[in-house]
Amino acid sequence: MQLTPSEGVTSSQAIFTGEVTKIEPNQATRFGGLEVTLRVKKVWKGDLGDKAHVHTAASSAACGYGFAMGQTYLVYVTSDEADPMRVSLCSRTALVENAEEDLAFLGKPSQQFDDPSVSRKSKNGAAKTKDKCSASPGVEGRAGLGWMILLLAGLSLMVRRLGRKRL
Repeated sequence: MQLTPSEGVTSSQAIFTGEVTKIEPNQATRFGGLEVTLRVKKVWKGDLGDKAHVHTAASSAACGYGFAMGQTYLVYVTSDEADPMRVSLCSRTALVENAEEDLAFLGKPSQQFDDPSVSRKSKNGAAKTKDKCSASPGVEGRAGLGWMILLLAGLSLMVRRLGRKRL
């Protein structure tokens, strides 16, 4: 069951928006999975710098969240003894464009970092902009979620059929 925005805030150690800059195997904790590096843009909860490293399971079957390179997310981080920066499918973590309800609930961020894609002045005073790549790597991790849903639906049908045969 999906948490409400209020429950998400209460159960999280940190809440921020960030753009995924790196996804690699998690070496920081003994449980493996993935370590995702994000360029932090706005912070609502937690003590974060302009970069955050979060951990998630490697597949959606283990509740891992499917981050994609270059995408910007509203991230809800939970913490426990084993992992102080964990993100899962059960949190309210979502692509920023799908997080309107949460962003409205959260209101004004407590911290905001400069966006490197915004125009900046060069040493000679001329404005320069950082190039943005329009290529999209696609959505990673979503195929696993689809397979999990199909598996659960198939199991549900099998259980129903077995129950009817016994009657």
